[in-house]
Amino acid sequence: MKKGSLWPWIIAGALALHVVGSLVVVFVAASNSSYAVEEDYYQKALHWNDKRAQDRTNEELGWILNLTVRPAVTPGEQPTLEVHLAEAGGEPVDDAVVAVETFHNARADDILRARLDTVGEGVYRTTLPMRRNGRWELRFTVDHGQEHFTHAETRHLFVERGR
Repeated sequence: MKKGSLWPWIIAGALALHVVGSLVVVFVAASNSSYAVEEDYYQKALHWNDKRAQDRTNEELGWILNLTVRPAVTPGEQPTLEVHLAEAGGEPVDDAVVAVETFHNARADDILRARLDTVGEGVYRTTLPMRRNGRWELRFTVDHGQEHFTHAETRHLFVERGR
């Protein structure tokens, strides 16, 4: 080998190593559901004033939404999400359309959505394929006649027994 002919190979190798490293980072970022971006984040930012107005409406309504999650009893079953919805005075809110979207904070790209079934006396229920214990974010929308109510909550949930 001629003296000095090694340097072009070192430079080409360094560039190739950089390209391969960049591709690995892109692959990991794109394939791992731990990395997530808020859905429609740009539209949500554009409509920030609408969200603030909804927050004021929620305060004026004064509705109270309490949730419980019961773990699956046997393997293969899904946990049950139950919501108790009441007006500020404690009267149950019946015949509402209650929907939820939820995700585990460690898997924010895996969003579960469901419409809850009316049980009666302000109680709504559904099952969801929640597969891991930990911090969950739950976002509810409630439509009752002309009224629209939203509620978001982050809570540590135990959805699987024995873990």
